[in-house]
Amino acid sequence: MIYDIVIIGNSAAAISAVNTIRKYNSSLSIALIDRENTKAYSRVLTPYYISGKTDVNGLFMVDEHYYNKNKVTTYFGSEATFIDRNKHGVHLSNGKILQYKMLLIANGAEAIKIGFKSDNISNLRHLNDAIKLRKYFLRSKIVAGFGAGLVTIPMMSHFDDNVKKYLIISSNRILSRLLDNESSEIIENSLVKRGLHIYKKENIESIENNNDKIIINLSSGVNLLSDCLIVGKGVKPNTELARDSGINIDSGVLIDEYCRTNDPDIYAAGDVAEGFEFATNRKIIQGNWLTAVEQAEIAAKNMLGQKVAYEGSIKCNITKIFGVGVAVIGIIDDDIYESEKNYNPLTDTYRKYYIDDAGKLKGVVMINNTDEAGIYYGLIKLNMLYRNIIKHKNGLNYSKVLKYLDYK
Repeated sequence: MIYDIVIIGNSAAAISAVNTIRKYNSSLSIALIDRENTKAYSRVLTPYYISGKTDVNGLFMVDEHYYNKNKVTTYFGSEATFIDRNKHGVHLSNGKILQYKMLLIANGAEAIKIGFKSDNISNLRHLNDAIKLRKYFLRSKIVAGFGAGLVTIPMMSHFDDNVKKYLIISSNRILSRLLDNESSEIIENSLVKRGLHIYKKENIESIENNNDKIIINLSSGVNLLSDCLIVGKGVKPNTELARDSGINIDSGVLIDEYCRTNDPDIYAAGDVAEGFEFATNRKIIQGNWLTAVEQAEIAAKNMLGQKVAYEGSIKCNITKIFGVGVAVIGIIDDDIYESEKNYNPLTDTYRKYYIDDAGKLKGVVMINNTDEAGIYYGLIKLNMLYRNIIKHKNGLNYSKVLKYLDYK
């Protein structure tokens, strides 16, 4: 059978594409391929499952009727191994070949491994990883994390206060890829007060099994005994499939403003896609949920022939770690933009705003009370002037924000 649209992947981008296609067209045939044999789930919620704050059903983005209701033929538990662009065919690991008219690559990224093997070591990327870590969550008295990003720290924050926690990082500060120096220091001080032991500028030299525990030997000579090690050293986009088929890649699969690759019948979206950034127009892998949804919507519309350009992606990371809300929206770079900051001791909230030469808001860091993050996202996309929306030391000026919003 020849499918009108084949989608490789089954997460935020894939579901967004299906929803968009069905919004405008109910008859096109859709096939969806994913190597995991399960309906779409949210990776962001896996720490809540691991910690017992939700059961496994709380992870799923769609119910069991979603695919049938949207007339999607699923190939779960099968991996796409090759794209034959000449014959418009996707080869699967089970030997099947799916023919397509249009193809969307949305197969995401894979967690970077560290090379040490032990049952007590785990990344957190897939549902099986979460199931494994839940076992350690229930019995661990000492835990260690390697990497100071948006996987390790949020996961460790779910462990009880009486669990000893070590954080090992290669850089000189936490969340270095996300926050500026000052914001990182504020968060770090807060985490240390909550009992997190941080080892900076360290690497793991070796890991030894010790009965049901492990000994983590650091480059400085420090040895840490732990029940488990949670690894969060970043992710690598799954570009091999595209590369082997002759689709242009750099860090990710390169896409244009229509979320199309160098093959006019193949599109890409989500963590595997490298597309234009809003404001700078540079190519970037944004790697957040909202970008995946937006890119997939644009790709789907163009596969339907609507010719819609994407405005570009914006950094949008919102999380809570050790009880502290953190949000980073837009471009956070002291070398590019001027900044203004304020701290409100009454609410214990910190804001740092980044403003370009024309006075437009380009980015914001929020620590504690991140409720306005979505509003800032919209205001940055509207190219709003900083002075028109910010009250001095009091955050958003809602009267002016409402004045500039378009309700049509």
